[in-house]
Amino acid sequence: MPQPLVLVTGFGPFRDVARNPSGELAEALALDPPAGVEVVGRVLPVSFAAAPPALEAAIERLAPRVPDAILGLGVQRGAWFRLERRARAVLDSEKPDLDGRFARELEPLGARDLECALDLERLCAAMRAAGAGEARASDQAGGYVCERVFRAALEAGARLGLPGLFLHLPPADLVSVDDQLPVLRGLLVELAAMVRAPDPL
Repeated sequence: MPQPLVLVTGFGPFRDVARNPSGELAEALALDPPAGVEVVGRVLPVSFAAAPPALEAAIERLAPRVPDAILGLGVQRGAWFRLERRARAVLDSEKPDLDGRFARELEPLGARDLECALDLERLCAAMRAAGAGEARASDQAGGYVCERVFRAALEAGARLGLPGLFLHLPPADLVSVDDQLPVLRGLLVELAAMVRAPDPL
């Protein structure tokens, strides 16, 4: 049986974030994944319009394989790790993306909010065991391009029969990328175990 394949996405620098750990970690995990997990890393544009098609293109490039899970990464301001539970249909961030576009300019993304079906508390516990000082689940994904990508991952997951997940990371000046890497590796190992667990009888 092949190893579980996880598509990990991140972003590059934007606005006042000169160094974005999400893109760096997506690439680092692809180069050196944890044992028993295959990782493909992609850096997406910080664009409401361009990021979802870039995610779809990343999935298509894996064909004929289909990933076992999609893990999106983004950066937040706090010094903790934040797993997102809900991706809303209407986004509300006041920050423009790199195209100069605002969330309020978007049409509603669907008739309802979408939710991650994974056990986020179990994944948070895995991150704490791997060295995260604090990891917790959140119902507020920020309303920016991160939440747009999270929703796109959940939509792709529903279509392909796989889970989508989104994690907000601490800024690199509060928790270094080197210190974040083992936390992400621990998360991936637990995620792989969850997606490969046998169905209950």
